[in-house]
Amino acid sequence: MLLSAVIVASLPTLVGTPALADDSTATPVVETVPATVETAPAGATAAAPVTYSLGQRTLRRGDEGPDVTKLQKLLRVKRTGTFDTATRKAVRKVQRAAGLKANGAVTKKTLKAIKRAAKQSSSSRGLPRAGSPSASKAYARAYIASKYGWSSAQMSCLSAIWQRESGWRYTVSNPNGIYRGIPQTSARVWGSLGYSTAQYMRSPEIQIKVGTHYIKQRYGTPCGAWSFWRSHHWY
Repeated sequence: MLLSAVIVASLPTLVGTPALADDSTATPVVETVPATVETAPAGATAAAPVTYSLGQRTLRRGDEGPDVTKLQKLLRVKRTGTFDTATRKAVRKVQRAAGLKANGAVTKKTLKAIKRAAKQSSSSRGLPRAGSPSASKAYARAYIASKYGWSSAQMSCLSAIWQRESGWRYTVSNPNGIYRGIPQTSARVWGSLGYSTAQYMRSPEIQIKVGTHYIKQRYGTPCGAWSFWRSHHWY
């Protein structure tokens, strides 16, 4: 009897024993991080639209901006600020005259042709039209006076040279076809000024501009060129 009591007394009791946490069934603790909302700094404004100066980008139909307005000013079309049908038509006209692909897009090469055409138009305004020998002489007289300030004496020297070179006929070429037009210049000369052969041959005004530019660069004045011509029979 005494032995039984001892055995019972030595058995561990399960009453009041804390339960062990089961890792497979424990509910995880989820930490909630508050969302961050980005806001613009106080006083900040929306970015301004990009603007371009004329020549910084290729312009095509539908483009808008101050550069389009400047282009329209050069082309002498209505300044709407939008590359519209009238603008594209004017661009293609210049491209055809310059011997470029008439696609209506204003690349740097086309812009150069447009600026050149605008400059020619300004310098020719108010001058008589060239064509026949007498008309071309009248144009040359007015042109060299306004462009270079050359006197009637210089015109006499110019007239003497070109009378012997071409008879003031803008359609003529020398036998080998290298030297053409009123001043009998070559493609090296008119090409350096940005003109195509087609442009040069159909425009006595362009020929006179090219010829006088050549004389100015090489001889200084028509009388300087005439002095050389009399000794060499070419200039």
